[in-house]
Amino acid sequence: MKFYRFLMIASLVIAAGLVWARSIRARSPKPDAQRGAAIVAGGTEHGVAACARCHAFDGSAEGSGAFPKLSGMSAYYLQKQLRDFASNSRADAIMSAIARRMTAEDIADVSEYYSGVHGMPTPAPPATPDLLALGTRLATVGDQEKEIQACESCHGPQGRGENPAIPPLAGQYAHYIAFQMRMWKMGYRQNDANQQMTNIARRLSPQDIEAIGLYFERLPQPDLTKGRR
Repeated sequence: MKFYRFLMIASLVIAAGLVWARSIRARSPKPDAQRGAAIVAGGTEHGVAACARCHAFDGSAEGSGAFPKLSGMSAYYLQKQLRDFASNSRADAIMSAIARRMTAEDIADVSEYYSGVHGMPTPAPPATPDLLALGTRLATVGDQEKEIQACESCHGPQGRGENPAIPPLAGQYAHYIAFQMRMWKMGYRQNDANQQMTNIARRLSPQDIEAIGLYFERLPQPDLTKGRR
């Protein structure tokens, strides 16, 4: 009898715990884009640097291509990248140090803010017709001989992305795209599912990588905020 009584009490405790957990989740606040904007503009008191220093307040970044445009990317994708930086599954000397100082609330709020803004377009760099033709072919068709699938088969037509997990590439800096492709190729970046990007990047030549970046930067950056208004 004591054993069955113990089981009944344990079951009641577990059930009460589940109800409590659900109520906590139900009461948990939604991401606050206004608070995210404040962090982007001025950082936090606990040492998080202002995101706008590198990525600009409108998410268009500072123009060099060393830092990516963030405007209009899904909050889900941005949160994942920040968590990956914090855990070092995606290592970066600047971002990993910043992300480790961010609370879960900071990450959610900043991601919510950047997912809801549309940055100013930036001028595309010059490119030769041959490079643009190569980039167009690799992005839209792929390369059967190298067993490379078209970039747009995952990143969407015209590089508009596939929300929430796959980011848009259209309008992104060619320099940044090429840099990330080289990181995948050399194995320094590995935070993709099933190492899909790593396997693709290893089959690309330096010229292929340059051409893909130039193709995507010349496409108009999609305004993914329209459906949110």
